[in-house]
Amino acid sequence: MKNAGIIRDVSAQVDDVVLMDSLHHDEDKGLVGIYRLYYKQILFFAQKYVKNYQVAEEIVTDVFVKLWERRTAFTSLDSVRAFLYIATKNRCLNQLRGKKYHEALDDVANYEDLLYDDTDVFTKIIRTELLHMVYSAVQKLPQKQQEVFNMTFLEDKTVEDIGKEMNMTPHAVYTNKSRALATLRRNLQIRDVLFLLVIIFTM
Repeated sequence: MKNAGIIRDVSAQVDDVVLMDSLHHDEDKGLVGIYRLYYKQILFFAQKYVKNYQVAEEIVTDVFVKLWERRTAFTSLDSVRAFLYIATKNRCLNQLRGKKYHEALDDVANYEDLLYDDTDVFTKIIRTELLHMVYSAVQKLPQKQQEVFNMTFLEDKTVEDIGKEMNMTPHAVYTNKSRALATLRRNLQIRDVLFLLVIIFTM
């Protein structure tokens, strides 16, 4: 079992190296890999600032464009991750202040220090990545439960709005949401459903 764990760790490190190598050599698969790895977390993170799904999407898309433009400056996935979070935070704050965003031309290596020095951002990141773990489990739910869960917690839609969009009664919406939460609690080994809700609502 211990050897299996070591093999998985080495495999993950190799995958990281391959991903960064692809990014540095202008291969689309490098950007696509990073996009798949971080997009959902960064989108959740942006939503916590701007409180608007479409605005968050636009901001995150712009940040990934900037990542591609500066792809040769990154030395590791940690530096990529730090850049994505800090650049997204800066864009969100500028959006809220009504200012046009100007890309800083500083060393991307500094973003890792900024990431851990900013307590507020670091806390949001922990919550965001915890929520991503929850949403990964959501993908395994039955289709209707998955849709109700996403509309409720990701898109902030009301029971009435969900019912109209999915042609369901309010009772059916509540039932699917309750079953989804019960399944997540079981799969994530969280005994208290209130704790699961706290994780989601405090993001």
